[in-house]
Amino acid sequence: MPVWLPPSVRAYLAHTEDGTSIRALARRSGLHPSTILRQVRRTETLRDDPLADAALTRLGRILRQATASGPNTVSHTGEMLPMIASNDNEARLARDGMRALRALLEPETILVIADGVEDAVVVRNSGDGRPLRRAVVGRDVAEALALREFIAGNVTGRLARYAITAAGRAEARRLLAETESRRASSRGQAEDTDAAEDDDAYTPIGKPQGVRKRSAGAESPLHVLARRKRGDGDAWLSPDLVAAGMRFRENWEIARLGGGMSRDWGEIVAGRVSSGGGAQPNGRPTRRLEAEQALAAAIKALGPDLAETVLMGVCEEQGMEDIEG
Repeated sequence: MPVWLPPSVRAYLAHTEDGTSIRALARRSGLHPSTILRQVRRTETLRDDPLADAALTRLGRILRQATASGPNTVSHTGEMLPMIASNDNEARLARDGMRALRALLEPETILVIADGVEDAVVVRNSGDGRPLRRAVVGRDVAEALALREFIAGNVTGRLARYAITAAGRAEARRLLAETESRRASSRGQAEDTDAAEDDDAYTPIGKPQGVRKRSAGAESPLHVLARRKRGDGDAWLSPDLVAAGMRFRENWEIARLGGGMSRDWGEIVAGRVSSGGGAQPNGRPTRRLEAEQALAAAIKALGPDLAETVLMGVCEEQGMEDIEG
């Protein structure tokens, strides 16, 4: 089972799929049977949510297959992904889950997913009726967030809309605090060892590794500039430029799905962002390939210097004081 599964979900699966009695689960965990029963009943109510229900169904199916095949075959079953098993998948779920939660901290932001679609999109109300995409994550990431009750929402037809919960806000801030702590530790070590910072961080050419990120819940630099006015009263950034920036960020997020995009900042600034993904069986390019092509074209049109600034400000969400430093 994934390490992130809450104890209540573990108890529910052990009871409903393995057939373990409530009293046996209580003895095993050191809790009162009534506590285990409440955990099981609470988890059962999560099935009213389509994402949580899908996650529980998948986990239950894998447990049944594991029981039928024996304990030594669990990690080899074809179903043992993407929300179960390997360390790589655990890391991806944690990384993408944090991206989604961080985006959901912003005001008027929701996660939207349609029935039968493999990607969930975090969108923000732009104020003019047009949604702005803040992040794109896999369905399995959204399922994990719903199962852990970090997001909650409702379904209208084929479309489900989710907002971050109090538990989700607490988790996002905890993860961001841990990330900042790791970065601070890495900066201290780098002074003596020249060690690289976090593997998830893209280190710009000629920039110090100790770059500060915006605080949890703060607006992105793009949105801050979009609200500012010039001396003549005109917007600092026109709606078209803001929309272009959000498309750039959207293509960046989609191109990064699967972790195949180059992590070399010099390669990215030069527009070489291809992950090597090809077309679908019908010959049409995949959505990720389209995003990579659009991102590469935009970077080349901007030129290396401006592209680096846009990547740091729009995608990495660093402030201008850090970009210019």
